[in-house]
Amino acid sequence: MEDDETRQPDVTGISQRTEDNSLGRLLTLSDGVFAIAMTLLALDLQVPSLKGHVTSQELVHALAQHTDSYWSFLLSFYIISVYWGGHRRLMRSVGVFNHTLVRDTVFLLLIVAALPFPTSVLGQYGGTGFAVALYGAFNALATLALILLRHDVRRCDPAARHAETPADQLAARTGWANLAVYLLCIPAGYLLGSNAPYVFLLLILTNQIPVLRRLAHRYGIGPGLRRPEPRPPAR
Repeated sequence: MEDDETRQPDVTGISQRTEDNSLGRLLTLSDGVFAIAMTLLALDLQVPSLKGHVTSQELVHALAQHTDSYWSFLLSFYIISVYWGGHRRLMRSVGVFNHTLVRDTVFLLLIVAALPFPTSVLGQYGGTGFAVALYGAFNALATLALILLRHDVRRCDPAARHAETPADQLAARTGWANLAVYLLCIPAGYLLGSNAPYVFLLLILTNQIPVLRRLAHRYGIGPGLRRPEPRPPAR
C-alpha cells in the first residue's frame, strides 16, 4: 500500500482550493455570527410572571412594563440586518481573497456578536445617558468596521473597484450617514434624557436614502433634475 506521508500533492491545486474555500468559510462564519446575534436578541423578551387568575387587562398592563425591551429588540434586529446587508454587498464583489478581509470581517463580527449586551442595557436603562451613549458607541465601531472593509476591498481588489456601481457608492454614503447618527447619539444620551433613544429613529431615514434618491429621479426633484416630459401617444 502506498504511504500517504510520502505522497507529493499538487501544491498549486491545493493552494487554489484552499484560497477558494477560505472565502467560503469566511462567508459561512459571518452568516452564522449574524444569525446567532439576531437570535440572542430575543432572549430578553420575557413573559411577565403573574399569579392567580389573570385578566387580559392585567396581562396587557404587565406587557406594557417591558416596552423598552421590545423597542431595543426591534432596533437591534434592524441594525444587524443592515450590517448583514452591507457585508453581503461588499463581499459579493470580492474576486481575490486576502487576509485583510479576514481582519476587517472578524473585527465587525466581534462587535456584532457583543451587540446583545448593549441592547440589553438599553432595554433596561434606556432613560440613562450612559446606556444610549454605550449603544451608539458600539454601533459606531461596527459602522467604521464596514467602512474599513469597503476601503480594503477596493484597495486590494482592482476588479472590485472597477465593478463598483452607483448603487454601491450610494450605499457607502448611507454608511457615513449612519455613522453620523450613532455619533450624535453619544452626546444626545446625556442631553435628551429619556427621549434620547428616539434619536435612533433617524436610521430609518438614512437607510432610505437609495429609495429617496430613486423617487427624486423619478419625479425630477432635486438639483439638476427635471421632471420628465410626457411622451406623446403612439399613433
